[in-house]
Amino acid sequence: MVMPGTDRTGLAGPLRRALAEAGWLSPSAQVNMPGADGDGGGGAEPVVGVDLGGTKLHAVLYDPVRHRLLDRVEPTDPRGGTDVTSQIAQLVAALTSAAGLPAGPPPRVAVGCPGAPDPVSGAVLHAPNIPGWDRMDVPGDLEARLGARPLVHNDANLAAWGEHAWQPGGGSDLAFVAVGTGVGLGLVLGGRLYAGSRGLAGEVAHLPIGADPFDPVNLVHGPLEQQVSGAGIERRYLELAGRRRPAPEVFAAADDGDGAAAQVLDDLGRLLALALRAVRAIVDPATFVLGGGIGSRPEMLAATRRWLTVTEGESLQVRTSTFGNRAALAGALAAAVSTHRA
Repeated sequence: MVMPGTDRTGLAGPLRRALAEAGWLSPSAQVNMPGADGDGGGGAEPVVGVDLGGTKLHAVLYDPVRHRLLDRVEPTDPRGGTDVTSQIAQLVAALTSAAGLPAGPPPRVAVGCPGAPDPVSGAVLHAPNIPGWDRMDVPGDLEARLGARPLVHNDANLAAWGEHAWQPGGGSDLAFVAVGTGVGLGLVLGGRLYAGSRGLAGEVAHLPIGADPFDPVNLVHGPLEQQVSGAGIERRYLELAGRRRPAPEVFAAADDGDGAAAQVLDDLGRLLALALRAVRAIVDPATFVLGGGIGSRPEMLAATRRWLTVTEGESLQVRTSTFGNRAALAGALAAAVSTHRA
Protein backbone atom coordinates (compact mmCIF):
# COMPACT_ATOMS: atom_id res chain seq x y z
CA MET A 1 0.00 0.00 0.00
CA VAL A 2 1.00 3.62 -0.39
CA MET A 3 0.50 6.39 2.08
CA PRO A 4 -2.19 8.94 1.21
CA GLY A 5 -1.01 11.27 -1.49
CA THR A 6 -1.48 9.55 -4.85
CA ASP A 7 -4.75 8.48 -6.42
CA ARG A 8 -4.01 5.53 -8.70
CA THR A 9 -7.64 4.59 -9.25
CA GLY A 10 -9.18 7.56 -11.06
CA LEU A 11 -11.81 7.49 -8.32
CA ALA A 12 -11.18 10.78 -6.54
CA GLY A 13 -12.82 12.99 -9.16
CA PRO A 14 -16.19 11.17 -9.05
CA LEU A 15 -16.01 10.91 -5.28
CA ARG A 16 -15.39 14.64 -5.02
CA ARG A 17 -18.57 15.22 -6.99
CA ALA A 18 -20.46 12.82 -4.74
CA LEU A 19 -19.28 14.73 -1.66
CA ALA A 20 -20.37 17.98 -3.27
CA GLU A 21 -23.77 16.55 -4.22
CA ALA A 22 -24.24 15.27 -0.66
CA GLY A 23 -23.53 18.75 0.70
CA TRP A 24 -20.18 17.88 2.24
CA LEU A 25 -18.09 19.99 -0.08
CA SER A 26 -18.39 23.07 -2.24
CA PRO A 27 -18.85 22.06 -5.91
CA SER A 28 -15.98 24.40 -6.83
CA ALA A 29 -13.51 22.69 -4.51
CA GLN A 30 -10.53 20.98 -6.10
CA VAL A 31 -8.57 18.03 -4.77
CA ASN A 32 -4.85 18.07 -4.08
CA MET A 33 -4.18 14.39 -4.86
CA PRO A 34 -2.29 13.97 -8.15
CA GLY A 35 -4.47 12.39 -10.80
CA ALA A 36 -7.63 13.07 -8.82
CA ASP A 37 -9.36 15.38 -11.24
CA GLY A 38 -10.14 12.81 -13.89
CA ASP A 39 -13.54 11.37 -14.64
CA GLY A 40 -12.40 7.82 -13.99
CA GLY A 41 -14.11 5.42 -11.67
CA GLY A 42 -15.68 3.03 -14.15
CA GLY A 43 -14.94 -0.40 -12.72
CA ALA A 44 -13.20 1.15 -9.72
CA GLU A 45 -13.48 -0.54 -6.38
CA PRO A 46 -15.71 0.84 -3.63
CA VAL A 47 -14.09 2.60 -0.68
CA VAL A 48 -15.19 2.83 2.94
CA GLY A 49 -14.29 5.48 5.49
CA VAL A 50 -14.82 4.74 9.18
CA ASP A 51 -14.84 7.27 12.02
CA LEU A 52 -14.60 5.49 15.37
CA GLY A 53 -15.32 7.46 18.52
CA GLY A 54 -15.65 6.48 22.13
CA THR A 55 -19.44 6.62 21.91
CA LYS A 56 -20.29 6.54 18.18
CA LEU A 57 -19.18 4.55 15.13
CA HIS A 58 -19.89 6.11 11.72
CA ALA A 59 -19.03 4.42 8.43
CA VAL A 60 -19.55 5.67 4.85
CA LEU A 61 -19.24 3.65 1.64
CA TYR A 62 -18.76 5.24 -1.75
CA ASP A 63 -20.21 3.13 -4.56
CA PRO A 64 -18.48 4.20 -7.80
CA VAL A 65 -20.86 2.19 -10.00
CA ARG A 66 -24.02 3.97 -8.86
CA HIS A 67 -22.14 7.12 -7.81
CA ARG A 68 -23.62 7.35 -4.32
CA LEU A 69 -22.69 7.52 -0.67
CA LEU A 70 -24.22 5.17 1.88
CA ASP A 71 -23.69 5.54 5.61
CA ARG A 72 -24.47 3.83 8.87
CA VAL A 73 -24.15 5.11 12.45
CA GLU A 74 -24.38 3.08 15.63
CA PRO A 75 -23.14 3.26 19.23
CA THR A 76 -19.59 2.06 19.75
CA ASP A 77 -19.44 -1.28 21.57
CA PRO A 78 -18.33 -0.28 25.11
CA ARG A 79 -16.47 -3.58 25.57
CA GLY A 80 -13.74 -2.45 23.19
CA GLY A 81 -11.09 -4.89 21.99
CA THR A 82 -12.14 -7.46 19.39
CA ASP A 83 -15.78 -6.57 19.99
CA VAL A 84 -15.12 -3.21 18.29
CA THR A 85 -13.06 -4.65 15.43
CA SER A 86 -15.89 -7.15 14.88
CA GLN A 87 -18.39 -4.32 14.94
CA ILE A 88 -16.42 -2.40 12.29
CA ALA A 89 -16.21 -5.46 10.05
CA GLN A 90 -19.95 -6.10 10.42
CA LEU A 91 -20.71 -2.48 9.57
CA VAL A 92 -18.55 -2.65 6.43
CA ALA A 93 -20.33 -5.88 5.44
CA ALA A 94 -23.73 -4.26 6.00
CA LEU A 95 -22.81 -1.30 3.81
CA THR A 96 -21.45 -3.56 1.09
CA SER A 97 -24.67 -5.57 1.15
CA ALA A 98 -26.83 -2.44 1.12
CA ALA A 99 -24.92 -1.17 -1.90
CA GLY A 100 -25.74 -4.39 -3.76
CA LEU A 101 -22.15 -4.71 -4.91
CA PRO A 102 -21.18 -7.78 -6.94
CA ALA A 103 -18.85 -10.41 -5.51
CA GLY A 104 -15.23 -9.38 -5.72
CA PRO A 105 -12.43 -7.90 -3.65
CA PRO A 106 -13.55 -6.35 -0.36
CA PRO A 107 -13.74 -2.56 -0.35
CA ARG A 108 -10.66 -0.57 0.54
CA VAL A 109 -11.15 0.67 4.09
CA ALA A 110 -9.57 3.48 6.11
CA VAL A 111 -10.35 3.80 9.82
CA GLY A 112 -9.96 6.92 11.94
CA CYS A 113 -9.79 6.30 15.68
CA PRO A 114 -8.86 8.16 18.84
CA GLY A 115 -5.37 7.63 20.22
CA ALA A 116 -2.04 6.82 18.60
CA PRO A 117 -1.84 3.75 16.30
CA ASP A 118 1.66 2.26 16.63
CA PRO A 119 2.93 1.53 13.09
CA VAL A 120 5.05 -1.40 14.34
CA SER A 121 2.88 -3.29 16.83
CA GLY A 122 -0.53 -2.23 15.51
CA ALA A 123 -1.64 -1.33 19.03
CA VAL A 124 -3.59 1.89 19.52
CA LEU A 125 -2.22 3.81 22.50
CA HIS A 126 -3.81 6.64 24.47
CA ALA A 127 -7.39 5.66 23.60
CA PRO A 128 -8.96 5.04 27.02
CA ASN A 129 -12.49 5.02 25.57
CA ILE A 130 -11.63 1.97 23.42
CA PRO A 131 -10.40 -0.52 26.06
CA GLY A 132 -8.09 -3.27 24.93
CA TRP A 133 -6.86 -1.66 21.73
CA ASP A 134 -3.55 -0.86 23.40
CA ARG A 135 -2.91 -4.62 23.80
CA MET A 136 -3.74 -5.94 20.32
CA ASP A 137 -2.75 -5.62 16.67
CA VAL A 138 -5.76 -3.63 15.49
CA PRO A 139 -4.99 -3.52 11.72
CA GLY A 140 -4.07 -7.21 11.80
CA ASP A 141 -7.31 -8.19 13.50
CA LEU A 142 -9.33 -6.07 11.08
CA GLU A 143 -7.48 -7.60 8.12
CA ALA A 144 -8.50 -11.08 9.27
CA ARG A 145 -12.14 -9.97 9.49
CA LEU A 146 -12.33 -7.78 6.36
CA GLY A 147 -10.23 -9.86 3.99
CA ALA A 148 -7.88 -6.94 3.27
CA ARG A 149 -5.65 -4.81 5.43
CA PRO A 150 -7.19 -1.40 6.22
CA LEU A 151 -5.42 1.86 6.89
CA VAL A 152 -5.73 2.81 10.56
CA HIS A 153 -4.89 6.39 11.51
CA ASN A 154 -5.59 8.77 14.34
CA ASP A 155 -8.92 10.47 13.63
CA ALA A 156 -7.49 13.98 13.88
CA ASN A 157 -4.78 13.03 11.38
CA LEU A 158 -7.42 11.83 8.94
CA ALA A 159 -9.41 15.01 9.52
CA ALA A 160 -6.27 16.99 8.66
CA TRP A 161 -5.84 14.88 5.54
CA GLY A 162 -9.44 15.51 4.54
CA GLU A 163 -8.98 19.26 4.83
CA HIS A 164 -5.79 19.03 2.79
CA ALA A 165 -7.04 16.64 0.13
CA TRP A 166 -10.52 17.94 -0.60
CA GLN A 167 -10.23 21.67 -0.03
CA PRO A 168 -8.96 24.26 -2.52
CA GLY A 169 -5.67 25.86 -1.58
CA GLY A 170 -5.15 23.46 1.30
CA GLY A 171 -1.39 23.95 1.17
CA SER A 172 1.27 21.43 2.09
CA ASP A 173 1.44 22.21 5.84
CA LEU A 174 -1.75 22.11 7.89
CA ALA A 175 -2.75 21.32 11.48
CA PHE A 176 -6.26 20.17 12.37
CA VAL A 177 -7.32 20.69 15.99
CA ALA A 178 -10.29 18.53 16.97
CA VAL A 179 -12.21 19.50 20.12
CA GLY A 180 -15.15 17.41 21.25
CA THR A 181 -15.23 14.60 23.78
CA GLY A 182 -11.46 15.11 23.89
CA VAL A 183 -8.84 17.15 22.10
CA GLY A 184 -6.43 16.01 19.40
CA LEU A 185 -4.32 17.37 16.60
CA GLY A 186 -3.58 16.03 13.13
CA LEU A 187 -0.68 17.16 10.98
CA VAL A 188 -0.07 17.29 7.24
CA LEU A 189 3.54 18.35 6.67
CA GLY A 190 5.15 18.57 3.27
CA GLY A 191 1.93 17.30 1.72
CA ARG A 192 1.98 14.06 3.73
CA LEU A 193 0.41 12.85 6.95
CA TYR A 194 2.83 13.09 9.85
CA ALA A 195 2.26 10.82 12.84
CA GLY A 196 5.76 10.57 14.29
CA SER A 197 7.92 7.48 14.90
CA ARG A 198 5.38 5.82 17.22
CA GLY A 199 2.18 7.51 16.11
CA LEU A 200 2.26 9.97 19.00
CA ALA A 201 2.67 13.23 17.06
CA GLY A 202 -0.34 15.44 17.69
CA GLU A 203 -1.27 14.06 21.10
CA VAL A 204 -1.84 17.62 22.34
CA ALA A 205 -4.14 16.39 25.11
CA HIS A 206 -0.92 15.85 27.06
CA LEU A 207 0.46 19.36 26.60
CA PRO A 208 1.23 20.77 30.08
CA ILE A 209 -1.37 23.51 29.67
CA GLY A 210 -4.54 24.14 31.67
CA ALA A 211 -3.91 21.72 34.55
CA ASP A 212 -1.07 20.17 36.56
CA PRO A 213 0.67 17.60 34.31
CA PHE A 214 2.04 15.77 37.38
CA ASP A 215 -1.34 15.30 39.03
CA PRO A 216 -2.27 11.60 38.66
CA VAL A 217 -5.81 12.69 37.74
CA ASN A 218 -4.43 14.21 34.53
CA LEU A 219 -2.25 11.30 33.43
CA VAL A 220 -4.96 9.41 31.54
CA HIS A 221 -6.70 12.12 29.52
CA GLY A 222 -3.97 14.76 29.73
CA PRO A 223 -3.85 18.26 31.28
CA LEU A 224 -5.13 20.13 28.24
CA GLU A 225 -7.97 17.68 27.64
CA GLN A 226 -9.10 18.07 31.23
CA GLN A 227 -10.04 21.63 30.31
CA VAL A 228 -10.46 21.67 26.52
CA SER A 229 -13.24 19.11 26.06
CA GLY A 230 -16.95 18.69 26.62
CA ALA A 231 -16.35 17.48 30.18
CA GLY A 232 -13.95 20.36 30.77
CA ILE A 233 -16.61 22.88 29.73
CA GLU A 234 -19.10 21.29 32.12
CA ARG A 235 -16.62 21.28 35.02
CA ARG A 236 -15.63 24.91 34.44
CA TYR A 237 -19.26 26.03 34.32
CA LEU A 238 -19.93 24.20 37.60
CA GLU A 239 -16.98 26.04 39.18
CA LEU A 240 -18.24 29.44 38.04
CA ALA A 241 -22.02 29.06 38.29
CA GLY A 242 -22.36 26.46 41.04
CA ARG A 243 -24.56 24.16 38.95
CA ARG A 244 -24.13 21.65 36.15
CA ARG A 245 -24.99 22.19 32.51
CA PRO A 246 -24.17 19.98 29.49
CA ALA A 247 -21.69 21.59 27.10
CA PRO A 248 -24.29 22.35 24.38
CA GLU A 249 -26.39 24.20 26.97
CA VAL A 250 -23.36 26.24 28.01
CA PHE A 251 -23.06 27.53 24.43
CA ALA A 252 -26.77 28.34 24.36
CA ALA A 253 -26.56 30.08 27.73
CA ALA A 254 -23.67 32.23 26.52
CA ASP A 255 -25.82 33.33 23.57
CA ASP A 256 -28.57 34.26 26.07
CA GLY A 257 -26.24 36.50 28.08
CA ASP A 258 -25.17 34.10 30.86
CA GLY A 259 -21.96 35.64 32.19
CA ALA A 260 -20.57 32.39 33.59
CA ALA A 261 -21.14 30.60 30.28
CA ALA A 262 -19.47 33.42 28.37
CA GLN A 263 -16.49 33.21 30.72
CA VAL A 264 -16.22 29.44 30.13
CA LEU A 265 -16.02 29.93 26.36
CA ASP A 266 -13.51 32.75 26.72
CA ASP A 267 -11.34 30.54 28.95
CA LEU A 268 -11.55 27.77 26.36
CA GLY A 269 -10.45 30.14 23.61
CA ARG A 270 -7.50 31.25 25.70
CA LEU A 271 -6.32 27.66 26.25
CA LEU A 272 -6.75 26.84 22.56
CA ALA A 273 -4.70 29.91 21.64
CA LEU A 274 -1.93 28.74 23.96
CA ALA A 275 -2.02 25.26 22.44
CA LEU A 276 -1.80 26.64 18.89
CA ARG A 277 1.15 28.79 19.85
CA ALA A 278 2.91 25.74 21.32
CA VAL A 279 2.32 23.72 18.13
CA ARG A 280 3.50 26.57 15.93
CA ALA A 281 6.72 26.81 17.93
CA ILE A 282 7.52 23.22 16.90
CA VAL A 283 6.18 22.71 13.36
CA ASP A 284 4.89 26.12 12.22
CA PRO A 285 2.04 24.98 9.91
CA ALA A 286 0.69 27.49 7.42
CA THR A 287 -2.90 26.98 8.59
CA PHE A 288 -4.73 25.76 11.68
CA VAL A 289 -8.21 24.29 11.23
CA LEU A 290 -10.57 23.99 14.20
CA GLY A 291 -12.99 21.07 14.06
CA GLY A 292 -14.95 18.58 16.11
CA GLY A 293 -18.31 19.07 17.77
CA ILE A 294 -16.97 21.90 19.94
CA GLY A 295 -14.03 23.19 17.93
CA SER A 296 -16.08 23.78 14.79
CA ARG A 297 -18.48 26.13 16.54
CA PRO A 298 -18.08 29.78 15.46
CA GLU A 299 -17.83 30.90 19.10
CA MET A 300 -14.62 28.88 19.46
CA LEU A 301 -13.03 30.43 16.39
CA ALA A 302 -13.92 33.90 17.62
CA ALA A 303 -12.61 33.31 21.15
CA THR A 304 -9.39 31.70 19.91
CA ARG A 305 -8.71 34.48 17.44
CA ARG A 306 -9.40 37.07 20.13
CA TRP A 307 -6.68 35.64 22.38
CA LEU A 308 -4.26 35.05 19.51
CA THR A 309 -4.58 38.70 18.51
CA VAL A 310 -3.29 39.71 21.94
CA THR A 311 0.04 37.93 21.37
CA GLU A 312 0.28 37.14 17.66
CA GLY A 313 -1.54 39.92 15.86
CA GLU A 314 -2.80 38.54 12.53
CA SER A 315 0.22 36.32 11.87
CA LEU A 316 -1.38 32.98 12.77
CA GLN A 317 -3.96 31.73 10.27
CA VAL A 318 -6.92 29.90 11.86
CA ARG A 319 -10.19 28.81 10.25
CA THR A 320 -13.08 26.47 10.99
CA SER A 321 -13.43 23.11 9.25
CA THR A 322 -15.96 23.11 6.45
CA PHE A 323 -16.67 19.42 7.11
CA GLY A 324 -17.83 19.88 10.71
CA ASN A 325 -18.19 16.53 12.45
CA ARG A 326 -17.54 14.68 9.16
CA ALA A 327 -13.93 15.80 8.71
CA ALA A 328 -12.44 12.46 9.82
CA LEU A 329 -14.80 10.61 7.47
CA ALA A 330 -13.81 12.86 4.57
CA GLY A 331 -10.17 12.16 5.35
CA ALA A 332 -10.77 8.43 5.66
CA LEU A 333 -12.42 8.35 2.23
CA ALA A 334 -9.55 10.35 0.75
CA ALA A 335 -7.02 7.97 2.34
CA ALA A 336 -8.90 4.91 1.08
CA VAL A 337 -8.99 6.39 -2.44
CA SER A 338 -5.24 6.97 -2.28
CA THR A 339 -4.52 3.36 -1.42
CA HIS A 340 -3.90 0.71 -4.03
CA ARG A 341 -3.64 -3.01 -3.59
CA ALA A 342 -0.16 -4.47 -3.73
